[in-house]
Amino acid sequence: MPRYKLTIEYDGTNFSGWQIQPNDVTVEGTLEKAFSTVLQQEIDLIGQGRTDAGVHARGQVAHVDLPEKTDLDKLLNGVNKIVGDEIEVTNIESVRDDFHARFDATSRQYEYTMTLRNIPIMNRYSWALYQPVDEGKLRECAAILKREFDLDGFSKFNEDNRTTLCDIHHSEFEFDGEVIRYRIRANRFLRNMVRRLVGTMAHVAQKKKSIE
Repeated sequence: MPRYKLTIEYDGTNFSGWQIQPNDVTVEGTLEKAFSTVLQQEIDLIGQGRTDAGVHARGQVAHVDLPEKTDLDKLLNGVNKIVGDEIEVTNIESVRDDFHARFDATSRQYEYTMTLRNIPIMNRYSWALYQPVDEGKLRECAAILKREFDLDGFSKFNEDNRTTLCDIHHSEFEFDGEVIRYRIRANRFLRNMVRRLVGTMAHVAQKKKSIE
């Protein structure tokens, strides 16, 4: 069957992450069910990577093999109606048969948002610190990460991981009044890695931990 690349975005608040899990509602499971319903046959999706519970995504890529002569517009509309408002497949395009969403991805980018106080309209998409931070310390921490790192201590155990080495291409904080954004780009992310990194850096910037 011909292969297609999907571009997907979603609000992950009510999902137990990307990967299908027994008895849990996941993004992958919801999408596979929708595609299978519209096409009336079992369809498997392969994502570029797994996101943890509660993580949101823009521009996440997956691939899928579809029957010949599938009406892509009809399929896209049908899938988006079934999955509801929290997921949107924004594009379907034909790709070469050996394209692989996971193995052809050269990097992934993660953005983590923090606020210095409770900001109700941002609660679903940020972590409220409730305490001031040392911006210089945050920048110093971020700069340390711009290289290959063994991040075993900053990830949750996953038996699928052959290595815990990550090649970090970009690591930077952006400050905008009461909002702080951390952006990191790497060849791969481990389970809970970014949350634990950000938590540790925030504690350093609040003088709860040393930078060492």
